[in-house]
Amino acid sequence: MKRITTYLMIAIAAMSLASCVTSNEMASEYLEKFPGDKDFPQVKIYVCLPTEVIHTNQNLNQIDNFLYLSPSVQDSIIIANTKFLNRIDDKVFLQQFTDNLLYHLRRTGAQVEAVADRNAIPQTGENCFVLNIPQIEAEEFIKKSRSEFVEKNGTYYHYDYVLNGYSTNVWYLFGNDTNAVYYKNFEIMDKFKGQVEEVKNKKASVTGKFRRININDVYEDVAFAGKRTAILFVEKIVSEYLASKGRDNTYYIYNPIYNGLGVDALSAQAVKNRTFQKINNK
Repeated sequence: MKRITTYLMIAIAAMSLASCVTSNEMASEYLEKFPGDKDFPQVKIYVCLPTEVIHTNQNLNQIDNFLYLSPSVQDSIIIANTKFLNRIDDKVFLQQFTDNLLYHLRRTGAQVEAVADRNAIPQTGENCFVLNIPQIEAEEFIKKSRSEFVEKNGTYYHYDYVLNGYSTNVWYLFGNDTNAVYYKNFEIMDKFKGQVEEVKNKKASVTGKFRRININDVYEDVAFAGKRTAILFVEKIVSEYLASKGRDNTYYIYNPIYNGLGVDALSAQAVKNRTFQKINNK
């Protein structure tokens, strides 16, 4: 009986391994078919691109009664509290996002077309996909931060400072569904590195350096948002294909450098953090 049980366990393990390999192969084979061949039509991806940039300065929300101030005072406050938004060229911003998005989608070998008229979006099908980006936002903000340390005798010290932050925020619609709205933000912030030089009379002397983000970092973030959007959309297509075939929930990460898929041991929370987030479903 023990020998039969052992053989049965080995057989089950072998079947599980074969199933896993089959899922990997199925995902890779599906991606390889994107350029099309005699037996499989070329995959088509239609992209509706944003045409304007929303500028949002969260710093102004911290100004008391801002909306009731005179226009001239508001203008002065906006200038004093704006570091990036007034330096963004919307044309360059959109070009950075668009070029990186389309380039990395085309790495799959799929036929990628930009559609200007959202009413002209074709119906999705087995080999036809739609990525609709109705809105993109440039947002800046500040974050109050604190570095802390405790001496061996239990004496507590802290150092307060302010970090500048920026985020490219993107909203998505997939396929012909105009009700389910998805969202993804791509955030960067200043970096601070400090050290305690001296503790005297219960006062700590702290020195540090800031690596402040600048307008070039903003454009790099926008380019990254376009690239990552393409990558996540390809991963979404592959994941939904495998699900339609009844395969496991393994998440396959797309690498556009070699146009291939890899499997990382991501937790459910890590997958959720990586993918598009649904924010509305009427």
